[in-house]
Amino acid sequence: MVVTKLLTTCNEELEQHLIQKEMSPETIRSYKGHNDMVIYYFNTKNNCPTFVDDLSTEDLEGYLHHLKHEKGYKPASLNVVLNAVRRLYQYAIRKKYVLANPTADIAQAKVQREERPFLNAAEINELLKAIDHKLIRLLVRTLAYTGLRISECIDLTLKDVDFEQKVIRVINGKGGKNRSIPLSEELAVDLKAYVDNQRPKVASENFFALKKTGTISDQYVNRELKVAVKKLGWTKHVTCHTLRHSFASILVKNNANIPTVAKLLGHADYRTVTSIYIHVETDDLADAVNQITLV
Repeated sequence: MVVTKLLTTCNEELEQHLIQKEMSPETIRSYKGHNDMVIYYFNTKNNCPTFVDDLSTEDLEGYLHHLKHEKGYKPASLNVVLNAVRRLYQYAIRKKYVLANPTADIAQAKVQREERPFLNAAEINELLKAIDHKLIRLLVRTLAYTGLRISECIDLTLKDVDFEQKVIRVINGKGGKNRSIPLSEELAVDLKAYVDNQRPKVASENFFALKKTGTISDQYVNRELKVAVKKLGWTKHVTCHTLRHSFASILVKNNANIPTVAKLLGHADYRTVTSIYIHVETDDLADAVNQITLV
């Protein structure tokens, strides 16, 4: 027996369900936020509350068409929205609020992978020298040496950086996963000096801490990166994520094992590393071709 339910109520239930499953807060916010937008759109369009069984495949395809052509959404962003609505209806079916999933026959938008910008070791050194803020410079250095996501780096606590074991522990990373990253000798020296002599005396347990707030924001770090890039006269777009991408690219370039790189980055599927972080440069291609000798 199907018991109809308001989309708003179903979305709130889904949020609680995902919290109980200990899904990452970032993912939960994304699902909830995108589904709230869908609900607002159809409530406004129909001038009445929308029930779970009100929407058809055609309705949702029309909504995605609206996002693409009127709001300028890119394929990757459209897929994020579709995944959120799909998750909502999967939950609705499980709770018997609806019999069929209207998203089942909607195909994912084709995403054309663009070459992501990355920095080589020499460029990273140039960038570090151009950053005036000491704490930002150290944080960016940490990103380059560890491949941490900026959110993971900002969330590090003092006990997460183990100088005795020479390891950084990421607790509850993306997807709620924990992982450990070896701490290089060079970075360990810098981080230890910061903790012993430079870190402000604040109540916060955050490893990277400003005196005023006891923490640091990703917006602040990216803003300082932008200033440094401008000072260098670079045209490439460099963000915190560029450092993570550069870390992986340098490892792959130096013939690191692909599954190992994937594990360091916290990717569940090593194919992500293969498809995103392998760059073949013109010189490499030439070297490869010149190795061919035919009689």
